[in-house]
Amino acid sequence: MCCTTRRRSLAAALRIVALLEFSSLLDEERPTRELLLAFSGEISRHAQRLALMAGGTSVALLAEGQAWFEKLTDERADLLQAAYYSLHAAAYLGLNGGMNTARVLSALGWALRVLAEGEERLTN
Repeated sequence: MCCTTRRRSLAAALRIVALLEFSSLLDEERPTRELLLAFSGEISRHAQRLALMAGGTSVALLAEGQAWFEKLTDERADLLQAAYYSLHAAAYLGLNGGMNTARVLSALGWALRVLAEGEERLTN
């Protein structure tokens, strides 16, 4: 994954997470459940590619991301904050963060899946 692609992915993730939080204030539509799930899958694929580039394995990456996400939500009990922390950590660590970056990207993917489930409940 080149640096430009990574920056675009992080910028798009920031926009989606910010829209979840501020859409009503900005008179914007909230991201749909389908968009959140699709983007979550894309973030997870980026995390897997990064793990492989770092010489690790992507086999347990989803579970590691879920565990990191659950630890964040246990400590802070807010889904959006967990998504923001994961996003900020991935941006801070960058490609040099290797497996750690892959883990927090995986946590971001997990956070978006959980938030998508919440969107389904809001629209039903």
